[in-house]
Amino acid sequence: MKIRDKEVLLPTSAVSGFPRPHWLQGRVLGSLNEPVYRSLNARVTYEDATKICAHEQEQAGLDILCDGAQYYEWEAPGFQLEPIFHFVPENLGGFRPYGPPGDGAKYAPFYKAVVAEKIEWKRPIFEPVVNAMQLATDRPFKVAFLGPAQQSIIVDNQFYSDPVDVARDLAIAMNHELKYLKGMGLEAVQLIDVLAPYTQESWQIEVQELMFDGVDVMKFWHVCYGSVDGQRDVFEAKTRDMMPLFKASPVDVIHLESCSAEFGELEAYRDFPTDKVLGLGVVSAKNTIVETPETIAERIRKRLEYVPADRLLVSPDCGLGYFSRTTAYAKLRNMAAAVEMVRSEL
Repeated sequence: MKIRDKEVLLPTSAVSGFPRPHWLQGRVLGSLNEPVYRSLNARVTYEDATKICAHEQEQAGLDILCDGAQYYEWEAPGFQLEPIFHFVPENLGGFRPYGPPGDGAKYAPFYKAVVAEKIEWKRPIFEPVVNAMQLATDRPFKVAFLGPAQQSIIVDNQFYSDPVDVARDLAIAMNHELKYLKGMGLEAVQLIDVLAPYTQESWQIEVQELMFDGVDVMKFWHVCYGSVDGQRDVFEAKTRDMMPLFKASPVDVIHLESCSAEFGELEAYRDFPTDKVLGLGVVSAKNTIVETPETIAERIRKRLEYVPADRLLVSPDCGLGYFSRTTAYAKLRNMAAAVEMVRSEL
C-alpha cells in the first residue's frame, strides 16, 4: 500500500475512536448555531487530548493515525451513540436537532434529528479536528465520519418524498465538506457506514460516488457488526452478500471486522476486488483482554492466505473508544509488534 509515495508492506492503522483522558469530559464542539468550540477551555483540553491520542498511536508504531474522535463523549456509559448519530446533522442546514425518540429499545434514548428543509452544507464541520491533528503530528492521519447512507435511516424525514434523496443530499453536503478538508491538507478520510450488513441495495454506492466526487484523498470505508459497549447488532457473517458493494465502491480501502469468532469466515475474501486494499481486524474491539503479539501475528498469517501482503491493511476490528486508555494502547502496541514479526518473515 502506498503512503506518501512510499510502499508500505502490511500498513497499520486504528479505526477511529480512542479513549479520552479523564480530564476531557462533555461536548467540545458546538452545533451549527453555536461557536465552533463550546469554550476556550474546551478547545485547549481537546487539542491537548488530541496530542496525547496522536502520540500514543505514534508510540505504538502505527503507519496511518486516526483522529481518535476526542470530541465525542465516550465516557457516558450507554449513551455513546448520541454524539455519533447527531454530530453531522447538527452541523448541516435543513435539520432541526430535537425530534422524536429513536426506533426500538436500543435507540429510544437518542432523539432523531428532523429533516425539516433541504439539507445543505453551511460551514466546515471537521475543520477543528483537522487543525488539532495537524498541531499534534506530522504523520499521515485520517478523519472519520458517519456516512450519508447510514445517517439517512436514523433521522426523521419530514421533507423529502423519496427517503434516498435524504442520503443523496447528505452526500452532496459532505462532498463540500471533504473538498474543504482536502484544501486544508487532509490526506485521508474514513467513511463509517455499517448499513451494508443490513441491506445491499445499490443506492448506497450511488451515494458514495456523490460524496467522493472530485475528492482526491485516500478513502477508507469501515464496516463492522456493531460494537457499542461491546455489543454487536448483526449476528451472522455478511461478507459474501456485501462483496458486490465492495467491488462497486469508489473507495481505496475497505475495512471489515474479522476477529470475532462468529465472523471467522475468511474464504469469502478470495473474491475481494483486486483494485482495493483490504483492511481486516486482528484485534478485538469487544474483548478487554489484550491479545499477545504472537496471537495477533498468527491472525495476520491466516489472513495472508486469502489476500496478498501488498493489499492487506492491519487494524483493530473497530474503534477502541470504549476501552481504558491502557487497554487501547496495549492492543495497538501489540498489533504493531505483531506486524513487525510478520514483515520479517516476508
